[in-house]
Amino acid sequence: MIEMSVGRVAAAYAANRSPIASGVAETQAAASPLSAANRTDAVAAGAESDFGGFLDKSISQAVDTLKESERVSMAAVSGKASAQEVVRSVLAAEMTVQSVVAIRDKMVQAYQEIMRIAV
Repeated sequence: MIEMSVGRVAAAYAANRSPIASGVAETQAAASPLSAANRTDAVAAGAESDFGGFLDKSISQAVDTLKESERVSMAAVSGKASAQEVVRSVLAAEMTVQSVVAIRDKMVQAYQEIMRIAV
C-alpha cells in the first residue's frame, strides 16, 4: 500500500492538472531536468504545509466553536446566559459538526478514488 500525506497528493494533483503549472514545468524540465525535479518537490512540500496548516487551523476553530457552545450551554443552565445566546451557539456548533462530517466524507471519497487508480 502506498502511503502519502494528503498535502503531497493534493500538490501532485495540482501540478499535473493545472495548465499553467504543467506548461511551466515542461519548460523548466526542458531547460534543466534536475532543477525541475527539485522545484516539483519544493512545490509539493509547500502545498503540503499549506494544506496541513489549513486543516490544523480549521480543526482548531471547530474545536473552539464546540467548546464555546458547551460553555454557553453551561452558563444557561446556571442562569448566566440568555436563550438567544444558547440558540446561536448551538446552531454554530451544529453547522461546525456538519461541515467537519462533509469534509471527512469528501476526503474519504478522494482517498477511495486514488486507491482505484491503476498504477
